[in-house]
Amino acid sequence: MNLFRVSKFFLYLVPLTVVIVTPSTLFPFIVGKYAFFRTMVSLALICFLLGLLFQDKTRINTDKKRIHTDNQYKSAKIRINPCLKNPLVIAVSIFVFIFLLACLFGVDPKWSFWSNFERGEGGLQILYLGVFFLLLAILFREEKDWQIIFWISILAAALVIFYGVGAHLKYIDAQMTTGGENGFEVKKITGEGGPLSKLFKNYIGSSFKDPGFRFAGSLGNPAYTASYFIFALFYAGYLLIKKTRINTDEKRIYTDKKSALISQNLYKSVLLFSIILFLVFFWLAATRGAFVGLLAAIVAGAFYFAFQYKKYRKPLIGLILIGLMAVGLMVYFRDTPFVKSLPGSRIFQITLSAETWQHRTYMWQTAIEGFKERPLLGWGPENFLKIFDKHFPIKYFNPSAGFGAWFDRAHSIYFDYLAETGILGLLSYLSIFIVFYWQLFKKTRINTDEKRIYTDNPYKSAKISINPRLQNQHQSALVKALIFALPVAYLVQGIVLFEILPLYINLFLFLGFANYKLENRNWLGENRK
Repeated sequence: MNLFRVSKFFLYLVPLTVVIVTPSTLFPFIVGKYAFFRTMVSLALICFLLGLLFQDKTRINTDKKRIHTDNQYKSAKIRINPCLKNPLVIAVSIFVFIFLLACLFGVDPKWSFWSNFERGEGGLQILYLGVFFLLLAILFREEKDWQIIFWISILAAALVIFYGVGAHLKYIDAQMTTGGENGFEVKKITGEGGPLSKLFKNYIGSSFKDPGFRFAGSLGNPAYTASYFIFALFYAGYLLIKKTRINTDEKRIYTDKKSALISQNLYKSVLLFSIILFLVFFWLAATRGAFVGLLAAIVAGAFYFAFQYKKYRKPLIGLILIGLMAVGLMVYFRDTPFVKSLPGSRIFQITLSAETWQHRTYMWQTAIEGFKERPLLGWGPENFLKIFDKHFPIKYFNPSAGFGAWFDRAHSIYFDYLAETGILGLLSYLSIFIVFYWQLFKKTRINTDEKRIYTDNPYKSAKISINPRLQNQHQSALVKALIFALPVAYLVQGIVLFEILPLYINLFLFLGFANYKLENRNWLGENRK
C-alpha cells in the first residue's frame, strides 16, 4: 500500500467539508465542518509521515526525472526541501507563524488558539490550514492531481446547492403555522406533512418563496455561499479551458473518433452546466460584496487577457465597458419597480448610505481603536469581542431598528487581521498575494528543446521559438487570466466579509495550486500577439 496515495486520498476529501451540516449541534453549519476538515487533514498528515518512515522505496518526480532511494530520510529531504524553498510556501509559512505568535502574545492566548464552539477558528485552525497547504505543495506534483480535486470541489458545490434546494422542498407539502418569536414573525412546520417534508425534515434553510429570500445552501449564510461560489466558478472554468479528460485508470481511451467527440462534448456540457448553475445560485445569494468582487475579477482577467493578445484588445475592452455601464444603470435605477422585481435585486443596492455599510464602518472604527492600543501583534485572534466591549460604538446601538447585536468580527478580513494580529499579521497576510503576483509577473521563462531561456524583456522572449509540446497559446493565456483574476475577487469581497473555514479551505487550495503552476512555469511561455 502506497501511504502517500492514501494521504492524497484524504486531501481529496477536504473540499467536501462544505457539505457537512450537523443539525444535532448548537451551530449546525460550523461544528461538523471543522471536525471533518481537521479529521481529514490529520489522517493525511499521519499517512504522509508514516510513508516517510516506513515506505520501502519512494519515487519522486523532480524535473521529469525519477529519483529512487531506499533511504527514507534522504527521500524525505528530496521531497520536502525543494518545496520549502518556494517563495509562496515561505510567504504562507510566515503568515501562519505570525498568526500563531499573535495567539501567544494576545490578551487571551488560550481563547486565541482554541477559539470557541461557535466559530472553530483560531490558531489551531490556521495550523491545520497550513498543514493542508504544505501537504498539497508536497504531494500534488502532477496536473491530474489538481484536476481530480477540482472535480471533487465542483461536486461539493453541487451538493451545497442540493442542500439548499432540499431545505426549500420540505416546505412544499409541510403543515405550516405562523407565529411571533422575539418580535419577529416565524414560520414553523407542524405535523409530519407530505413525503418531501419527511425526506428533507432535517435540512435547515428558507423557502425560495420567503420574502427577501437569499440562498444559503449548506453554508448557512448567503454571504459565505456567494463568496464560495466564486471558487467553484474558478474550478469549473479552469477544467473547461484545459479540456482534459481523466478516467479511473489515468489513461485516455478512445475506440474511434466518434467516441472521442461524444466524450469531449459530454465533458464540456457538464462543465458549462456547472458554471451556469453556480452563477444562478450565486445570484440568488444576493451578496453585494461577492458581486463586486466577481465583477472586479472579470474586469481584471479580461484586461490581463486583452493585453496578452492585441487583436482581442478592442473587443474585450468594449465588452467590459458595456458590462460596467449596464451594471451602473441597474445600480442607478435600483429603486425603480422593474429593478426591484428582479430576483436577487438586492445585489444592486450598492450605496455608502446603506445600513449594512454603516454598521461595518462602526466595526472598522472599533478595529482601528483596538489596533492603536496593540499595533504590533494585535489583541490576538478571536479577541475582537474584547475590543468591541471596550470601544463600543454608541451610534451602532439602535434598539428601535431591531439591531444592536454584539460582534466578534470586524466584518472585513483586513480590519480583522489588523486588530487581532496587528500590523505584522496584516502585512504577512498581504505578502502572500504580493509574492503570488510577483512570481506571476517576474522573468518570462520559456522551455525550448529541454533548455531554459531566461529574459527580463517579455517582448523579446515572444520572438523565441516555443517548444511544440506547450499547450495551445490561447488556452494557456485564458488559464493565466483566470489565475490572475481569482485573488482579485477574493481580496475585493474580503473588504466587507471576514474569513470562515469554507473560504479558508478554498483559498489555501488555490494557493497550493498557484504554487504548483508557478513552480512549473512552462505554461507562462506564450507569445504575445
